[in-house]
This record gives sequence, structure tokens and C-alpha cells, in this order.
Amino acid sequence: MNLNEIIQAAQGGQGVNNLASQFGISPDQAQAAIQALTPAFSAGLQNTIQNPEGLGGLASHLASSAHLGSYQDPNQAAAATGAGSDALSQIFGSQNVVARLSQHASQISGVDPQTIQQMMPVVASLVVGGLAHSLNANGFGNLLGQLAGAAAAPGGLAATLDQAGASPAAGGLFGGLVQSVLGGLFGGAQGGAQPAGATAPALQAGLSALVNMLQPGVQVSEAHQQGLNSILQGSAGRG
Repeated sequence: MNLNEIIQAAQGGQGVNNLASQFGISPDQAQAAIQALTPAFSAGLQNTIQNPEGLGGLASHLASSAHLGSYQDPNQAAAATGAGSDALSQIFGSQNVVARLSQHASQISGVDPQTIQQMMPVVASLVVGGLAHSLNANGFGNLLGQLAGAAAAPGGLAATLDQAGASPAAGGLFGGLVQSVLGGLFGGAQGGAQPAGATAPALQAGLSALVNMLQPGVQVSEAHQQGLNSILQGSAGRG
């Protein structure tokens, strides 16, 4: 599944309609807003997993029951707004970036930018919950827990990878794996050492599945992509 398919499947396939009801817009407007925001979430998430700190932070959100509950049950979505705001900060960093993305999505979709900005924490929770749901369905639930646990340990995920001889600086597990996976799917840097350590195959499979899910799955015009690149420039590798 790609990101658009994950969002469309939220809350038993009624997630977009439920967003429309929650924010007082038509289903067509909600769909237009989602189509405009999906490439932004795709790019932001790709940026986030480019370093151990970012991946660790995202893993903590992926392991959160609040996001999974929001994705599965519309009655839990409102309660997950706070968690969604935290996820939004993890993905995009500053509120200034979120505001600019809202304006950009408004220009694409025709939906009021303030409405889109209010929607974004809810959408973030749906996105993260949907990624967690899909990873769990593919047998990577334990891996999510391990990554989240490593992120919460002293030194974070970077320290765990370093102990495994897999720090980015060493060109090991993280440097070689993530860059090669991202390079193969999104045209980024390639090469690096082969994954090291006993958990490398599981981590490689899990990250490969995650990166596949981060493909937007919607048509993005050149102007739309250029606008996103301009807004998100400098946020890559954020922890």
C-alpha cells in the first residue's frame, strides 16, 4: 500500500468523509485537501527517516496506541489530536512549515488554509496510525517495538546502531541500509556497507516496507512538487 491508499482505507474507508463532517466541509473538499497534503506528508516522512534520531522519533509514534486507535475508530480520532500535533512536529518541525504547507495545499485544493491547518494534526495521526496498522499487518509489529525501545534508551537509536557497528558515520547498518533503500525508490544516495548484525535482515525488511508505504500514490504536478521542495528545503534529516 502507498500513503494515499493507507489514508483512503482509514476508519473502515470512511476516514475522509469523517474528516469532512468534523471540519464542516464537503466530502469532495476533504478529498481535495487530502490529495494536496499527501505528497507533503510523503516528503516530510522521507526526510524524517534519513537519520537515526528521526527514525527513532517516528518509531515511537508508530508504536503509539493513540494513532492506531485514531486510524481504526473515528470515535478515538478527536482524543488523538494532541498526539497528532506531536507527530506533525516530528514530521515537519516548526509551525511555520506547517502553516506554509497549509497555504500551499489551499492553493492546490481550494480549501481554506485555516481549515487545512486545523485538519493537519488529525491527518498526521491517521497517517502514522495507518503506517503502524500496515506494518503490523505485514508482521513488523515487534520491530516497531524494538525501534521505539531503542529510541527511548540513553543515547537513542543512534547509540544502539553504533553499538551494533552500524552508525551512519561508519557507513554500516543505518548509513548503508536507509540510503540504499531510499536511493532505490526515490533517487537518493546509494551504496554504503552491507547491513551488519543479527537484526539487519529484519530491519532491512521493515524499513523497505516502510519506505514503500511512503510513496504518495497521487499525481503531483511539477509546480506542486517545486512548491513543496521550497517549503521543506532544509528540513531533511531532522531528528
